[in-house]
Amino acid sequence: MGVLSVCEEAPSKVFGVPLSHLRKTGRMRQGLPLAFTHLVSFLEKHGLSTIGLFRVGGTVLRQYELRKCFDRGGFPKMNIEDVHSSAYVLKHFLRTLPGGLIPEPFMIELREVFKMFRLSKRHKAVKKILDTIPEENYNILCSLTFFLSRVAAESHFNRMTTTNLSIEFGPIIFHVPQGPTKLEEEEMCISFTEYMLDNLRHLLPNMYPQASATKTAEGDSVSETGGDFTPEKCVQQVLLTETSSKPPKLGRLGRLRRRFLQFWRRKVRSERE
Repeated sequence: MGVLSVCEEAPSKVFGVPLSHLRKTGRMRQGLPLAFTHLVSFLEKHGLSTIGLFRVGGTVLRQYELRKCFDRGGFPKMNIEDVHSSAYVLKHFLRTLPGGLIPEPFMIELREVFKMFRLSKRHKAVKKILDTIPEENYNILCSLTFFLSRVAAESHFNRMTTTNLSIEFGPIIFHVPQGPTKLEEEEMCISFTEYMLDNLRHLLPNMYPQASATKTAEGDSVSETGGDFTPEKCVQQVLLTETSSKPPKLGRLGRLRRRFLQFWRRKVRSERE
């Protein structure tokens, strides 16, 4: 079991609160929640080859310890034994996000587009809707989906294909309200999540910082061959590979580039020190 760092009591909470609250209370950096970034970074380093990642929940006690530490403003120290528990906490963060990562009005639009359009026209229509979701939700969605694509690229080790990941994350990314069609709508959300993970290059800019030259689920190299990650490479990967549809508005993309470049420069500098 990992060892918790010393966590001082703090009034703000991390789980089950709006992203605006995390921003106002200093729990976000460069448009991403600190807890989210901490968990993804840990899983990137220690969890990509773990069998059943996101399917096995770890221990209830450790999950509670990790959540309490984040809620108190700390950052838990974790080791390899915490992979499943930290994966559960990441899912819990997204599951308890008020309104869902993709809010209901956008979910309804995406569902209709997904059912109506053929694949040749679907990419452009879906991308247009995704570009309009709230900026903080958009930041997390970009980072999350490209991270999940990295997980799927290691499915020969972890057995988590895009299909399996979609089963786990579809009902979490989209919060389907209770009702007689809930199961049917959740199945649609799972199918859409799988479509999104299989077609990321056409839908979202790659804002995910890669630490090594591995591949995504689509087979794309996520960093330059033979080179280590640098913030400049992360910024270069923001450029969309699809040219047949309009890119995101310059203002949003510019802000995203600047935020991620500043964040990872500071991260690299602190690691060197």
